[in-house]
Amino acid sequence: MTSDERPRRTRRGEGEVTQWPRGLLDYTPGPIPDAAPDPEEDRTGNRIRLAARLIGLLRAEGRDVRDQLEALRRAEAAYAAGRRTEATERVERLLGELRPSSAPAERTPTSLGRDPP
Repeated sequence: MTSDERPRRTRRGEGEVTQWPRGLLDYTPGPIPDAAPDPEEDRTGNRIRLAARLIGLLRAEGRDVRDQLEALRRAEAAYAAGRRTEATERVERLLGELRPSSAPAERTPTSLGRDPP
């Protein structure tokens, strides 16, 4: 008998698998309920909050954001009324219109609150 033919010694707990493994077998997914999404997964709600924060930043930079605030209010009203498609369209349009006040290379965390050079 050569070393390749000799049975290998096994340690306790290390043996040949003689049964099917336990655990999740034969999973069949069911339909996803059409309930309201979790607030953390609600894309439109998150986009509205993002727009509000960006408008706050623009206001802090001294920009006139009256038009953006009105657009945000309309998106929030549509969202609160359950008109999700309208709210999504409004907030996407608003986010597309928001522009930074200067080029990204000119804005740094230490330059906030200062006039550009």
